[in-house]
Amino acid sequence: MRRPRALSRIQEKERLLKQLADTKVPSRPDVLVVGGGAAGLMAGIAAAEEGATVVVVERDLECGRSILGTGNGRCNLANSRLDAAVYNAPDFVRDVTGTSWLEDILTFFHESGLIITEEDEGRLYPLSHQAASVREVLVERARRANVILACGRKVRSVEHRGDRYLVEGQEVFGHEIRYTFSAPAAVLAQGHTRMLLPDVRQLALFGVLCPLAIEDPTLRDIDGRRSQAILTLKRDDTIIAVERGEVLFKKDALSGICIFNLSRVARARDTLNLDLLPDLSLDEARKYTHHTLSGVLDPVIANALIEREGSIDAALVRAKSWELNVRGLTDTNRAQVMRGGLILSDFSSATLEAKEHPGLFAAGEALDVDGPCGGFNLAWAWKSGMVAGKNAAAFASR
Repeated sequence: MRRPRALSRIQEKERLLKQLADTKVPSRPDVLVVGGGAAGLMAGIAAAEEGATVVVVERDLECGRSILGTGNGRCNLANSRLDAAVYNAPDFVRDVTGTSWLEDILTFFHESGLIITEEDEGRLYPLSHQAASVREVLVERARRANVILACGRKVRSVEHRGDRYLVEGQEVFGHEIRYTFSAPAAVLAQGHTRMLLPDVRQLALFGVLCPLAIEDPTLRDIDGRRSQAILTLKRDDTIIAVERGEVLFKKDALSGICIFNLSRVARARDTLNLDLLPDLSLDEARKYTHHTLSGVLDPVIANALIEREGSIDAALVRAKSWELNVRGLTDTNRAQVMRGGLILSDFSSATLEAKEHPGLFAAGEALDVDGPCGGFNLAWAWKSGMVAGKNAAAFASR
């Protein structure tokens, strides 16, 4: 028996467009969710499983596409060492997530049919090591809960009129027809939502978990090389943060997970000290470097430092304490998470409802919450989505 041929990209797009055109979307559900990423899908599922009729509005032709790029395509979906203290707003996160944060996430995915495995530093991944597995179980659970996935729709505005929220926008398929949805409760779960709600304040969005722009001519000679290091970030001689891990050198920047974590606190004009031999003292390293530095360092990095410093010993000293000037963040358009968004003091940490707008809830990147690499940001998305969705359903049922 012949296997069916995989659809080409054009055929797949045509299939999705037809599916969107055929989807019947109620214009007046109980709960509207703006954004069909991790937090939005979770909010939609949580609300629907409480008995609400739910529409999730998403610009992409499919919900959950943003999940596919997480964890280098493997989806580091949470961390076994979840701790509110590692977030930029620990008290708010602690109130939202409660004492059963990890248990709630694991139970949800276990009930959805996903097996999870743990790797170094508590990182949790699907057993398949495929982000698509996480997306598929979420979308399937949403369908079983009768969540309407209104994909291919740009949101133009969210307005509060009377006792309902109006989400207006434009379809990105067909003839780009404008649409209006109305509901007593709405969940904002999209980092780039622009709202016509003057009393809901927003901070400017910018990317974090991204490379650091660095000033140093040596970097051009070691572009693409990697090294283990201890990194110490300083500001006016005060230590701001310390990380250990693999550094990726670029011609005008540093990258890698440890750098991404530092990007959450780094500023222009900070200094970054690199110890490229974290497991050797200077005296221990000297025992092996009488004739070459390449026995303890990547030869390309070793030779670049020797050329810069003029001798093996001077290069070794530099390798143990390399001071670099930080120019700021770079490649922020491809950052793993956005900082900014809705101001936390305007929302209840018990329900994630806006204090001045009854029935308006928020979750995930819509709120000004971010954490380090390692599954912490998706863990926030899952739990905040659960809280916002459940409370939005309760509000709509009053």
